[in-house]
Amino acid sequence: LKRVPASPPVVPSGAVSRCRSVCGRSAMGGRGSKEGAAQRPKGAQADKKPAKARKKLNPEDYIISKRTGEAIVKEAGSIDGQQFNVEECKDCDIFLMDHIATAFVDECENCRIFIGPTESSVMIRNCRSCDFVIACQQYRSRDCSDCRHALFCMTEPIIETSSNMQFACFDFCYFSLRQQIATAGLNLWNNKWWMIYDFNKNSDKPNWSLFPQCEARGLLRPDACAGSIYPEELEMDRVVPVTLGSRPWPSQESSFVVFLPDSEVYIEGFVTRVERSDGWTLARARCTALTEERLKSLLAWAKEPKIVAQCKGREVTGVQVCGPGIHQQVYEALTNTGLAAGSKHIRLVPREEAQTLAKLFFESWKDEI
Repeated sequence: LKRVPASPPVVPSGAVSRCRSVCGRSAMGGRGSKEGAAQRPKGAQADKKPAKARKKLNPEDYIISKRTGEAIVKEAGSIDGQQFNVEECKDCDIFLMDHIATAFVDECENCRIFIGPTESSVMIRNCRSCDFVIACQQYRSRDCSDCRHALFCMTEPIIETSSNMQFACFDFCYFSLRQQIATAGLNLWNNKWWMIYDFNKNSDKPNWSLFPQCEARGLLRPDACAGSIYPEELEMDRVVPVTLGSRPWPSQESSFVVFLPDSEVYIEGFVTRVERSDGWTLARARCTALTEERLKSLLAWAKEPKIVAQCKGREVTGVQVCGPGIHQQVYEALTNTGLAAGSKHIRLVPREEAQTLAKLFFESWKDEI
């Protein structure tokens, strides 16, 4: 596909504006040479390297404004951690496929918008009948209506003076998504997509609801930007795990697994096992640092005096899985498969204490501010 300038001209309806920015980054990070230091004359100063020129940014590259009936793609490297704004667009397919500092979407109507991993907040204002797929630290909407979201959000999503807002778990893939999530500092095990906080709560007529998870992948139209997203990308294994959250669970039997600090590889392995096992459903996950008192409550059953000190001030991760006979099946997986190698990092909460401790961990114990 032919590259076009970063600020493309308006193109006919249905066409794709390809917005590319080529960024060269040095991965060099080695230490200085001892041999070079030895050869330098005593008392001589090292040659000073010229200061690296700061990249001059064109504000027009970081805004999409007043477009109608277009498909617009910002590819990896074209935003590169800057703020991005979308405003006054109608009936557009917009893909911001890069990591972003903060994002604002204002006064859009009947659009389908993907917002890539965002280090801070995504703010949606005065939007109508739009579909969003978003990965971010914080989400907030104001004065919006009839919008659907497939969301990965590390804090409780907030809606304000908004109505008929619908939510599901994030479910979208492309090749550079995992790296962009890491660059944005987002934690895969901290998705609170269903924990909506409504500033204008209406018990008689709620302003938000959950829509079927099976519809989440249909919010976007990747075919509108053919050549930017390939079919095989969409069929990749999920980067962001899909959780039930507050949806009805298919079984009331559950198993609660606690991962001690520095257990990323075992968490990944366990979640993959859950997704590939018939009858297993990933209910919820959370990664957080707990106070000493809460650690003692969570791990008292283990009767390991040193474990609290090991976890103090560090993040532990909890994963709850549901399904018929799930506790025994999880126990067998943790002892008879490759996960057994992580026995020092993994604790399976006893069946009789799992429900009580899971409720504390996932619902009662709020993040320390």
